[in-house]
Amino acid sequence: MRRRLVSVLVLALLVGACSATAQLPTRSPSSLPVASPSATAASTWEPSVAPSAEPSTAPESGEVEVVMSDAMRFAPDPITVKAGEEVTFVVRNEGVIVHEFFVGTEEEQAEHADEMAEGGMRHGHDNALSLKAGETGSLTMTFAEAGSLLIGCHEPGHYEAGMKASLVIAD
Repeated sequence: MRRRLVSVLVLALLVGACSATAQLPTRSPSSLPVASPSATAASTWEPSVAPSAEPSTAPESGEVEVVMSDAMRFAPDPITVKAGEEVTFVVRNEGVIVHEFFVGTEEEQAEHADEMAEGGMRHGHDNALSLKAGETGSLTMTFAEAGSLLIGCHEPGHYEAGMKASLVIAD
């Protein structure tokens, strides 16, 4: 019964996402609430990254605000950061359902999707946050070299519905 309810909810959200035309509002990171310790992680995780073309936007450092929505989107997309500099992603779930922020290569995204599908290690990663509706959390990372990664949400049906963003790491 619960599985059917979740499927119906995901389908309703997908229909809503297809009809949504408004752009997400943005606020400066200083106007965000402070993250609770349970929603905060720090890491110097250094994934293997693939070379990428020059970023189209100036790289950000320090804090980068990211919004997750029930329209199955991350904003902004893409996100560009500087290699070798610590960056704190301040992630806000503006939706009414749980979303996650998982940083990794395509292969790591696929592995994490399999873990989530099997009910395994749901959110025990240094490169991920899981946030309930209305929650804000932060994730601090340093990327050793230039390249590109993906940010994804692997709650059931979310990634498949397009809940992913590009992360460009620039020199």
